[in-house]
Amino acid sequence: MKPRCNLFILSLFVCALSYAQETNKTTDSLTIDSLYRDLPEVIVKGERPTVKLERGKLVYNMQLLLEKHPADNAYDAITNIPGINTADGNLSLAGSSITLIIDGKATTLNQAQAIKKLKNMPAARLSKAEVMLSAPAQYHVRGAAINIITNDNNGPHHTSGQLQATLNQTRYARGYGQGNLLYASGRFTFDLNYTFTGGKGYAEAEHYAQHPLNGTRVAYGDKTSSTSSGTSHDIGVELGYRFAERHKVEVAYTADANFIDSNNTTTGSSVSAQSSEGHNLLHNIGLYYILPFGLQLNATYTYYSSPRNQSLNGQLGADRRVVTAKSDQSIRKWLFTADQVHTLGRGWQLNYGLEWQTANNKSYQTTLNDAGIVLPEATSEVNIDEQRFNGYIGFSKQFGKGLSLETTLAIQNYHTPQWNDWRIFPTFNAAWQVNSHHTLNLSFNSNATYPSYWSTMSQIYYSSTYSEIWGNPLLRPSKHYDTSLSWLIKGRYTFVAFAKICNDYAVQLPYQLSNRMAVVMQVVNFNHRNIFGLQAMARFSAGSWFNGNAYVTGMYISDKNSHFFDLPFNRSRFTVRMGGNLSALLSKRPNVRFSVSPTFQSRSIQGVYDISGIFSLNASMRWASANGKWNAVLSGNNLTNRQIVTHSGYGNQDFGLRVRQDWTTLAFSLIYKFGNYKAKTKKEVDTSRMRK
Repeated sequence: MKPRCNLFILSLFVCALSYAQETNKTTDSLTIDSLYRDLPEVIVKGERPTVKLERGKLVYNMQLLLEKHPADNAYDAITNIPGINTADGNLSLAGSSITLIIDGKATTLNQAQAIKKLKNMPAARLSKAEVMLSAPAQYHVRGAAINIITNDNNGPHHTSGQLQATLNQTRYARGYGQGNLLYASGRFTFDLNYTFTGGKGYAEAEHYAQHPLNGTRVAYGDKTSSTSSGTSHDIGVELGYRFAERHKVEVAYTADANFIDSNNTTTGSSVSAQSSEGHNLLHNIGLYYILPFGLQLNATYTYYSSPRNQSLNGQLGADRRVVTAKSDQSIRKWLFTADQVHTLGRGWQLNYGLEWQTANNKSYQTTLNDAGIVLPEATSEVNIDEQRFNGYIGFSKQFGKGLSLETTLAIQNYHTPQWNDWRIFPTFNAAWQVNSHHTLNLSFNSNATYPSYWSTMSQIYYSSTYSEIWGNPLLRPSKHYDTSLSWLIKGRYTFVAFAKICNDYAVQLPYQLSNRMAVVMQVVNFNHRNIFGLQAMARFSAGSWFNGNAYVTGMYISDKNSHFFDLPFNRSRFTVRMGGNLSALLSKRPNVRFSVSPTFQSRSIQGVYDISGIFSLNASMRWASANGKWNAVLSGNNLTNRQIVTHSGYGNQDFGLRVRQDWTTLAFSLIYKFGNYKAKTKKEVDTSRMRK
């Protein structure tokens, strides 16, 4: 099936190019519409549209998408949107990382935390998903984003919910339990969610190197086996009251507690044992108020703490390293936003708003040797206050039914003891519906990302006797400029051309020291990382029995760093990503559906790293009861047992790494739904710069 999918996508590219070249010729030339009419009926069969373009957004009807690709949680449902890539464990679209937004309010969690919350959210809550390659400033995010719109719970009295139990079996077993309850009565809603996870995990990492030491080469190889165990508890409570149609207030509380102990054993050229115990604790409370004249107010407080105790006892040759470390990261953050929208008539709309955020980062690490003496190079403490102020103004205009324009301009000040950074962020979207079958969308946006709290500390963390993680207090914010042109054809086929320019791009890279046996892992700034690419996406079906989607992305990557230790680099490579989702209805009575999702990425680069190709395959078999209240799902994730293989052979470096962070997983889930479940998710909290 995979070769046919690839051939199908290639044919779409050819059709697109043919259409672009022939539009200015005589009418007796072959048009793309005639090509589609000549395709088999499996392609042109009429159906309700799953996607349409509104004001520069691709808007997916999630309930229609779920009919074809069932899912138990919101995250799995979002990954079924054509073009969404999950090959590296994160959501991305057309080469851009995606920010997740819920009901128009930007999530303040990082990608991993937001994914976790979406996995705790039943898919039945979803109404629509708005995919934006350039999010307007009123969402308080920049770049590519998905606005997840949930069902409206206000209305007649009802009580509903969902219970789920899942057993995951990899090398070890993990259990997962979740309960959701929604109570709604007229103007009042109450939403409660609790999730528990417990069990053991396992991962492996192998280093292989020819280490450059004092003008010679020393062979090195090791294997680290990591076993972790622990529990996590997530609870969310949300109260809402609607005074009128456009007048409502919500109060939301979120708590997340994770208790994790891990033990790493390294064998080979070095021998070591490392242990870590600690927990992550998060509290978040938010107040959201919408007034009748369109003003939206938001106030949020977040507290995050991550205390940890670690020890390392290892030996490399004649060198022995015995250290203990105690650390904590404590974050307190306030966030206030105000947004206003005015409809001016004749298709014009005015929006403007403010954002103010203040945070305190109080973190430390104290490292002792086996004699109890403090190691200064591995000990540090910070107590930093930071503030961010952002104001924006924007306009949008609808010209008839075919053309819409939207532009915003944001001004931001980011202030810390190290930075006083002023920036201007323009955003532009233009959508043109040429006719009922063809729509074009042009977008541009700019953004800045700031280093994580922990990566900017001046310290060394000894992860093994060979590997050291260095902080970098000289890290600078990264500046992003993205543009894209997309073409939607008949609601089924989408082509996107995109360019991503990033100055001061920041990522962790390895460097082998030449005066001792050690490899340094440090987050560094590039001069730039630039990406240029094309993406094609398609949906296809055969009646109600078989349907799917596929995408292919080609990207040219250019990385330059003129100050990476003594190894400046300027490297480039072309890489390909492709994947899709195929779903087959095996039986209607009983309702049994089989799904398979392959993904592939060819060889790529990241600075001095060469990254080998990756192929992954997920599959599931789902049974649903006649009344829809019971579901049983048997799934297999990472059936190819993929591993990430990287190698740095640039200059005098010769260092490789093989990592298996997740193993083939078999899972069985039993789900029970009661009532008419349409609950909303709790709002998210920003931990993107906090230690995990």
